[in-house]
Amino acid sequence: MDPQLDYQDNEESLFELNKDIALKSLLFGMVFYIIDSKLLNRVIENCLPTKLIEKQILKSILFALIFYIIMSQL
Repeated sequence: MDPQLDYQDNEESLFELNKDIALKSLLFGMVFYIIDSKLLNRVIENCLPTKLIEKQILKSILFALIFYIIMSQL
């Protein structure tokens, strides 16, 4: 075996968890869960009685706006 090759250090680096990415994905999972809730559907239905914009389009715009604001601050 070649003493310059250290396989043990290589294995540990493969399974390192990037905490920043993990926390951002958890945060956006929670944001998506809130945006996709039934409560927000009822709020949108009550605030937009006319059918100018579909609920799904408004929710996707809302998620994109929140995504942009959070990513610009982090």
